[in-house]
Amino acid sequence: MKWESPPLWPVAAPSLVGFAAGCMPYISDSSYFPEGSILAPFWLVAILFVILLALPAERGGGAETLAGAWAAMVFALLPQMLFFVWFVPVILIWFHQSVFVWRKSYPLFRIGIWLGLGASSGIFLGSILAFNAI
Repeated sequence: MKWESPPLWPVAAPSLVGFAAGCMPYISDSSYFPEGSILAPFWLVAILFVILLALPAERGGGAETLAGAWAAMVFALLPQMLFFVWFVPVILIWFHQSVFVWRKSYPLFRIGIWLGLGASSGIFLGSILAFNAI
């Protein structure tokens, strides 16, 4: 998949959804979102990524994109449980991909990785902001 100009939705949509999901444990009183939990926002975004199945392949949707997004979220989550600052490389990799991925033609799995890292970055940043601000 290749774009003629830098697309906005693959950069903004996953990171904003992730940011909102990262804030949920701190603004909601639900037992599904315990305060300080990073797992609940990841599950929420993973479920929301099923919407990618409804998009046509020409727009970046499909099972291959969904698999890439879930793989990237696992790549972002599991090391974070062991290494406290793993979110920094995840955000830097997502930023690098946001600058360069749209210029070349990549398979949908790679686009899914881009989307998954964007959502994970949003979750990390939203959780940090909500923890410190709320």
